[in-house]
Amino acid sequence: MTQAPAAPHALRISPVALEQKVVQQLTRHRNGTAYPIMVVRAEPVWPHEPAMLLPDGRPVRVEACVSPLAIWEQVVTHQEDEVLVLLTDLPENRLGAGVRSRIFKQRVITVEPWDLVVEAFGAQRPDSALEAERWAGEALLDAMPPAGWPKLATSVLTRDVALRHLAAVRLGLHREGDTPDDLDVVALLRWSFTPGAVKALRLLRTEEQQGLARWIAGQYGRPAKALIALVDAGHGADALPLGLVCEAIWSNEDPDARRAQGRIDQYFGHLDDDLAIRALAEVTVQIVATMLTDRERTVRQQAHAVLDRAEELLLQFHAAASATHSDILRTGFQHRLDAAAAALLTGLDAAPGRDLDDAVAQLSAHRLAVAEPERVRRVQMAQRLVRWLGTDIQPPLSVADGIDRQIADWGWVDAALGHVWAGDDARPQMQAAFRAVHDRAQQRRRELDEAFASRLAAWTQAGTSDNGDLLTVERLRSRVIDPLVRSRQPVLFVLLDGMSAAVAVELAAALSEHWVEYDPIAAGGTPRRRGVVAALPTLTAVCRTSLFAGTLRSGNQDTEKQAFAKGEWGKNARVFHKGPSLGGAGQVLATELADAVAGPDQLVAVVLNTVDDSLAHGREGNEAGWELDDLGFLRTLLDHARSAGRAVVLTSDHGHVLERGGEYVRVADAASARHRTGAGPAGPGEVELAGPRVVAPDNRIIALWDPERRYRPSKAGYHGGASLAEVTIPLLAFLMPAVTAIPTGWAAVETQEPGWWNAADAPSTASAPQGQAAPARKPRRRTPEPAGAALFDVPTVEPDTAPVDEDFVSALTAGDLFDAQLAMLPRRTDRKKIEAAVRALVEAKGILPLAVLAERAGEVPVRAGGFANVLQRIFNVDNYPVVSLIDDGRTVRLDIPLLREQFGLPKAAS
Repeated sequence: MTQAPAAPHALRISPVALEQKVVQQLTRHRNGTAYPIMVVRAEPVWPHEPAMLLPDGRPVRVEACVSPLAIWEQVVTHQEDEVLVLLTDLPENRLGAGVRSRIFKQRVITVEPWDLVVEAFGAQRPDSALEAERWAGEALLDAMPPAGWPKLATSVLTRDVALRHLAAVRLGLHREGDTPDDLDVVALLRWSFTPGAVKALRLLRTEEQQGLARWIAGQYGRPAKALIALVDAGHGADALPLGLVCEAIWSNEDPDARRAQGRIDQYFGHLDDDLAIRALAEVTVQIVATMLTDRERTVRQQAHAVLDRAEELLLQFHAAASATHSDILRTGFQHRLDAAAAALLTGLDAAPGRDLDDAVAQLSAHRLAVAEPERVRRVQMAQRLVRWLGTDIQPPLSVADGIDRQIADWGWVDAALGHVWAGDDARPQMQAAFRAVHDRAQQRRRELDEAFASRLAAWTQAGTSDNGDLLTVERLRSRVIDPLVRSRQPVLFVLLDGMSAAVAVELAAALSEHWVEYDPIAAGGTPRRRGVVAALPTLTAVCRTSLFAGTLRSGNQDTEKQAFAKGEWGKNARVFHKGPSLGGAGQVLATELADAVAGPDQLVAVVLNTVDDSLAHGREGNEAGWELDDLGFLRTLLDHARSAGRAVVLTSDHGHVLERGGEYVRVADAASARHRTGAGPAGPGEVELAGPRVVAPDNRIIALWDPERRYRPSKAGYHGGASLAEVTIPLLAFLMPAVTAIPTGWAAVETQEPGWWNAADAPSTASAPQGQAAPARKPRRRTPEPAGAALFDVPTVEPDTAPVDEDFVSALTAGDLFDAQLAMLPRRTDRKKIEAAVRALVEAKGILPLAVLAERAGEVPVRAGGFANVLQRIFNVDNYPVVSLIDDGRTVRLDIPLLREQFGLPKAAS
């Protein structure tokens, strides 16, 4: 007896594929009833809505039928107002003649996968490579998305196109916002770490799993091959973290690492391809490093989850000790923290040199540094303090010298001390190093404060404030603000109550993103950031009132408003204190303040108490320093000033010291936390101050110069005393980069960092080779022996750079190549401006703010950007970056060695 042919395999069919099949059949056979009964051979399972709607509006009802009786019941109850589709896996000969006579085409409709798939893609046929993947047709049919497969522009559906779309659906790339074109090794590995992703893939039919695995491994090379091996071994979800572990272990040749390699090999199942593991390791490092810097918080969180799992795997494989060199694992980051801590302690007891710089550079280069910026920043601050401790510091020669050096040098020390005090939250070695560095640097600062206090006492007793360009708080109004008002320059004057030189360091750095800093009283001298001497005692009631009144006196907010309304300030001028400045719901600034800044008033003054308030109540969190966004509504206020074209002057009324576990000194006559008014003599940590600058009974107080002492219960910080941090008021002045009219007497200042702040500029303190004398360090300041009390000596500041190599610059501008490049410019350019620009850049060691460079070259500030482009056209021969713009176009860099090479000039003498 002849055996009947086997029935075709019943496929699982999706709603979109079924709809496509129904429409295809009804379109090809239009001469029948409009609402037929259609029996389709498919798995009799339908977990979807039974009701469908065809594109032409006809309703469809789908029913799964597992037996001939179930089919018969549906046939006899069919209502002829809908298309009835019955899914069954029964062979046609079991339906019976009665059923077959009443169904569409009198037979069971079989589903040919390639027929539907090719039509879904808008093609005409599959290529032979795709047809050879026998499993793919059914898989493509089952995985068809609700909107169908995308239509192609070609008639042939190729294997790679079809399987790329299939893989994208099975991997769920659309959930991450990706498309099939985004499928690559990165997408695969990131998919593998998505919770449940690998498990879902393993629920597919075995043939489809194996087929997709073969295609992925062939398409994406060795990293994908390693991933597939992990999936097959049941460890696919660990592909990313394991790749990081492998990168650390496979790059280590010690015996422990080789033993760990053997244990990890077993995790890959049957994979016997060392190159595939290395390839996986390399690409995972790049992927996770990119995730750590992603703008999306959820992506960064996923990166940290990968790193956490990697640490668990290190312990599982007993490989933590072999991964300390990793530049992405937490183990490597912690090892570099410990190395930096050891180098800090060593640098305290010896000359800080290359070992410390290398250790901090290695820490900063670790991939996790971007995720732990504050921890790295604190280490860098400690490194700077160690470098500062390695320099020779002379005590202040006078009050003017102390104020200048607090602004130019010691305020930076105070800023660094604040970060180091905040400490490290996990590593005992780093905590010990921070404590040692802080205590050593703080002791040195105390010695400078003690020396300054004696100068301050003598200067105050002498009773004069007319000391050259030394500014006092009561003269700031007449020296800085009044000239602006008289010149019709619109200005925003912001008084940050309590801002110290340390706060100004970080605030000025933040403002340099959008503003150019100026010296408002340069008057032909060397432009620099200025300091102002506070009144005594250094309290708001005395100093702020003296500033607004223009004379030494005490008062309150009402006194300040009355003083502000008098004289030149009262004309076209407004002052806002804390309450009236704040906006209501939905507003940052009060409408009145915003209108004043945007309006015609020449002077708008705003008092911000954020810093001073923090001294009384403390600040939330443990982050050291002050960012722009920490200072109330200052960012918004400055944005308004920028839009209105106003010059900005930022200053304070006094500085402050911070609570650092200091001593509570109980006295009966305390007038503030830092000064008292009783009889002397001054005790430890105190100085007696008497004279007309002391706004107190009998013009006399006793003030604490020691920042580690206080007269009242503990708060976050204090003022009223005689330390440099309290007496020095920073003065910051800013203009927009493209300003067309610079106020008279204003000059742009260069970068303010002291030499020890950056490693490249720090003076070398390494020991000279045995038998060779160490080179003498060039002193930054003139330090003559003071005559008498040396009350008013203002030491000159020597330039930090060597004189310009006159022969070099002259040879450059006299050369034929320079003339040829100049002649190629579309417009005639002043040769003297180009030469002046080169000299200025050479003097500054190759880097200058764009506004400063334009000023030095004699170019109008509004044309600074165009001038930089001219320099690039002249000097960037063959597109080599001799002149480049950095910091988003705010700074010009001159590569001097490359300039010499390009223009055939002799190398600099070593």
